[in-house]
Amino acid sequence: MAWPSAGTPPTPALNQVGGPSFSFDLGAANAALKELYDDQKIANLVYKNNPFLAMVPKMEEFGGKYMPIPLIINTSQGRSATFSNAQGNQTAATVESFALTRASNYSIAQIDNQTMLASKTDKMAFINGATVVIDGAIRALTNSLATQIFRDGKGSIGTLGSEALGVLTLSSASDVVNFEVNMTLQAYSPTGTLRTGGGIGDRVFVIAVNRSTGTVTVSTSMGGTAGVGTWGAVANDLLTVQGDRTATGAGLALSGLAAWLPVTAPVSGDPAFFGVDRATDPTRLGGVRFNGASESIEEAVIDASLLVAREGGIPDVCIMNFASYAALEKSLGAKAQYISFDGPAKLYYPGILINGAAGQIKVFPDRSCPARTAYLLQMDTWKLYSLGPAPHIAKYADGLEMLRVYNSDAAELRVVSYANLGCNAPGFNAVVQLGA
Repeated sequence: MAWPSAGTPPTPALNQVGGPSFSFDLGAANAALKELYDDQKIANLVYKNNPFLAMVPKMEEFGGKYMPIPLIINTSQGRSATFSNAQGNQTAATVESFALTRASNYSIAQIDNQTMLASKTDKMAFINGATVVIDGAIRALTNSLATQIFRDGKGSIGTLGSEALGVLTLSSASDVVNFEVNMTLQAYSPTGTLRTGGGIGDRVFVIAVNRSTGTVTVSTSMGGTAGVGTWGAVANDLLTVQGDRTATGAGLALSGLAAWLPVTAPVSGDPAFFGVDRATDPTRLGGVRFNGASESIEEAVIDASLLVAREGGIPDVCIMNFASYAALEKSLGAKAQYISFDGPAKLYYPGILINGAAGQIKVFPDRSCPARTAYLLQMDTWKLYSLGPAPHIAKYADGLEMLRVYNSDAAELRVVSYANLGCNAPGFNAVVQLGA
């Protein structure tokens, strides 16, 4: 703390209960956090490498039990060239309403008390020491949201291809971006059965990630040696961070594009989707599906846009992963038209322009988009509904963001998200299967 003038003692700050304090307490820590972690800083951390998460419209006042998202499936049918037939055959319009609920997501950062005490005369020293921890917590939750916004709500971050001595080879190497050392993983069968076996319980711990080969090494203990024996996981099982799915297989994650636009059309007997039976109109309630694996990527996107345009949609954005985007760019060669999207926090996302059936389509790469999959979207039909920004640093009734850890000599900061993705016209959007 600087002296106001030579020989004059500093004016003490007020602590949490209104008394003077020269120590760097939680109140001072909270003030320092507010200075460094403003909306711009957090937006930069959240959106920097996540184009779709950045560009999807936001609604940050998602209160109440659920958010109704109504849509008209069929117009009234009282129409005929003959008046009596028009009057006699009239039916009301069919209106459905998705009852969207929030999905919770948490990321925790703890800072030990010695770090707090070592910086009691300079609050920014505390911030410098804690930035890595706090930034890491924000990025961990951000990466989770960026993955979930493309997935089906069941919490899967990758599919197991094979396992040998604790080395998990992913079915899609690009999914390796979703894994981090020290993650706690569980495996579920495609039908939702939690895998257990060998007396080691139902979880393993990530001890290494090879991002070149798309392999993840796991152990039966945190920081242990490779090898898991017979934990029960087999090829095609879905890998999930512990807590993102219940023991009975119910998903607790955000319902992303794969949930709203499933590759397989909804059929009779499927579970209701936010209270709606989508089998009554699989396209208007579950989106357009197009298999373009036998075509070039440009042709697949254009042909899918024809189907969406036929339904009345005007798709304006297409999202795919970097491998598919690179293949598109190579195939276009000198014909490629480059554009950009200026996102929040003064971030810039480069893309390619394609002429679709209903207008121009801006194509952007996103590392979280699954391999060989493109989402052709009419962006004004989508919204990320959240209770407060997604994510944000939690603040409680006392106004503090830093909390005491009751059983440890440390303070804790919590990054949270209460959100879900919603669409008011799934039929104006498409999921496209690609060959590359």
